[in-house]
Amino acid sequence: MEIEAKFALPDAETLQHLQGIDRLAGFVLAAPQVKQMHDTYLDTVERTLLSADYACRRREREGEVVITLKGLKKAKGAVHRREELEVSLPTDGPPTEWPASPVRDRVLQLIGEAPLFSLFDLQQTRVVRLVSQDERQVAELSLDDVHLTFSGKEQAYLELEVELGPRGSEEDLATIVACLQDEWGLEPEPRSKFERALNFLEEVSVENELLTLQERAICEQIAARDDLYGRRARGLLALDGGATQAEAGERASSSARTVRRWLSAFHQKRLGVFPGHILDGIEPEVVSTESSGEPEEPEQPPAEQVVQPIPKKSPKKPPKEPGLEADDSMAEAARKTFCFHFQRMLYHEPGTRRGEDIEELHDMRVATRRMRSAFWVFGDHLDMKQWKPFLKGLKRTGRTLGAVRDLDVFWEKTQHYLDALPPTQQDDLEPLRKVWAVERESARARMLTYLDSERFTQFKEQFDEFLQTRDAGALPPLSEEGEPLPHRLRHVVPVAVYRRLAAFRAYDEWVTKPDVPLERLHLLRIAAKRLRYTLEFFEEVLAPETKGVIKEIKRLQDHLGDLQDAVVASNLLRDFLTWGTWGHTQAKKVSLPTEPIVAPGVAAYLAARQIELQRLVETFPQVWTWFHGPEFSRSVAAVVSEL
Repeated sequence: MEIEAKFALPDAETLQHLQGIDRLAGFVLAAPQVKQMHDTYLDTVERTLLSADYACRRREREGEVVITLKGLKKAKGAVHRREELEVSLPTDGPPTEWPASPVRDRVLQLIGEAPLFSLFDLQQTRVVRLVSQDERQVAELSLDDVHLTFSGKEQAYLELEVELGPRGSEEDLATIVACLQDEWGLEPEPRSKFERALNFLEEVSVENELLTLQERAICEQIAARDDLYGRRARGLLALDGGATQAEAGERASSSARTVRRWLSAFHQKRLGVFPGHILDGIEPEVVSTESSGEPEEPEQPPAEQVVQPIPKKSPKKPPKEPGLEADDSMAEAARKTFCFHFQRMLYHEPGTRRGEDIEELHDMRVATRRMRSAFWVFGDHLDMKQWKPFLKGLKRTGRTLGAVRDLDVFWEKTQHYLDALPPTQQDDLEPLRKVWAVERESARARMLTYLDSERFTQFKEQFDEFLQTRDAGALPPLSEEGEPLPHRLRHVVPVAVYRRLAAFRAYDEWVTKPDVPLERLHLLRIAAKRLRYTLEFFEEVLAPETKGVIKEIKRLQDHLGDLQDAVVASNLLRDFLTWGTWGHTQAKKVSLPTEPIVAPGVAAYLAARQIELQRLVETFPQVWTWFHGPEFSRSVAAVVSEL
């Protein structure tokens, strides 16, 4: 149960005054802490959660995603008493993938199989002050500067919240409320932020249809294109005509999830969702708005000029598991493993080509990397002369996909940084975004050229044919002297796990010293990845404890991955501030710019990544401690016990 009091703040002067006082109603206020917060509110298309008097909020907090389900009961004066349930997610996903929790149970009970979509985003700068008396923390006082942008219009307001802590009483809260009302003259705010935002959205929606006449005419011209922007325009036109997001997705040959993203972006940027070079090619006088009568509908392009959407052609959805058994030979297990990930690679290829959802590219690259990693595990049991051509093909494919994916990861993290900035600073990285966009477009063009190439087609066909034969590329199970060699999973897997474990734990004495080189931490990440992949490859034949061990290794891997990303990003940002281009241009023999690069927003972002890097280095020992202790050893022993 959440108990808090909410007040509207009349102006910035009052907010600043409350930031500076030391006491309130006899309670001591701690030093203020400033937090940038980005909240996304979720519901089904039919707003099922709202109908049941709930608001579902997604918030990123301290490196994790937190889902909060709040009841929507009316406040009594300033005080709000609401049911509140929370769950932390290791990664984003639909409710079916959330950890077992009251939040997951309640949401699934209400929405069934319906997907959740974003209703709106709230940005707020929050100043937090702890409220205490003697050694007892009574409450948390928050001073919020809230911003909501929807359909080109903005709502901004200031608000004060006092949330009662576990050691505070309702008498304490009543004392604070009385002081804020009587001495400060503040007016109670009976509505939650969710309710205020919902009212604002409804007001804007009443004022405007989705598309203006001018926007509709422009979208109709863009819809004739046979590319991503044409599909986007067809999706917006379908929504403007009253179609659901799922129906709009069908008309645009896209998923409902993609349409939802288009719609959210359109509310923020309007026609800015289309690049300038696309809009530049549109006839400007498509609609006349000067006549006193009803504006004429724009003339439809001739039917023969309208290019119909390309239908989706995805391979059959791959199985959930490779199907390994303890009595399989290592070669047969390798074949099954490669088949499993090869099917996943093919399954995500169409989505990668379309480029509408960056997760499709991510999943295709992951499948490719898993196959490359499988050679570390199964290589001693395979005839590498037969497998070598396919390893080359996988490396080539992985490099091509990785060039685009790495750029996506960079901007994904950059966008998180931008989302935490005040709205007035949202464009601070525009010079960087422009050179990044050029680099990504070039990398994506190279990727599509490769995916369309005869070389890639032959690689897929030959690899598919090779994987159809049982024990493909297997080494003999007997030595040259005729002695049997261990080759069954139940004989080999325990040794393979402990070999990877030994390589992983060998880093202990080298990463627990002061001033560990960043390169060594990067190598530790690779060793962790190889141990994790080994466990994942054989998870079907290992003990149930395997899942927990994999989760812990992934936690370390994510920490080291974020650290490496911060290193790479810092280098890229330094290069930009020196050369004004993407990447290390000295290798490209580019002369130093004649004018200095003036990009204070990029410099501030570099400083933020450096601070993040320092934090990750300093907190690494806390993450590493568990892996060189007896509990981790016992966990690994339990993993292989069933073999």
